[in-house]
Amino acid sequence: MARQNAKYHTFNGAKLEYSTSEEPTSWTQIFGLKTIPDLDGDVNYVDTTDLDNTIQMTQILGLKSAVEYEFEFNMEDPSLTSNIYLASNLEDTGKVYKWKLTLPNKIVYEFDSDVRTKIIGGQSDELIGFSMFLSPIAEPVKTIPTE
Repeated sequence: MARQNAKYHTFNGAKLEYSTSEEPTSWTQIFGLKTIPDLDGDVNYVDTTDLDNTIQMTQILGLKSAVEYEFEFNMEDPSLTSNIYLASNLEDTGKVYKWKLTLPNKIVYEFDSDVRTKIIGGQSDELIGFSMFLSPIAEPVKTIPTE
């Protein structure tokens, strides 16, 4: 049962932004974000079973799997400011950028990654879209506000 005054959010309003600066003071949003992947890696387990165990195997929590993010976007018509143009340019440089994903409940994930893109296939009555793949080069930093 939920607490009476608990507040919940949908993903609507989430923002994915990047910065070209090592110490970002400004961020550029990539608009048209359609889906957000699972944000934390799956938990791996370390087997601790030995010959003393006669009924059941045992295990302890291990490291989380490395994460690979696939963000899907509705594609804007190509222009110098369109989302597909920005994403493709980031990919073409081959550089690592600072990324920040802000959820509507103010939880923030920050990480460094280079960029890969692909155009998503579709059919009639579907918007043309693309995916942007980000693979953090170090553990993402998650900030959960307390207010």
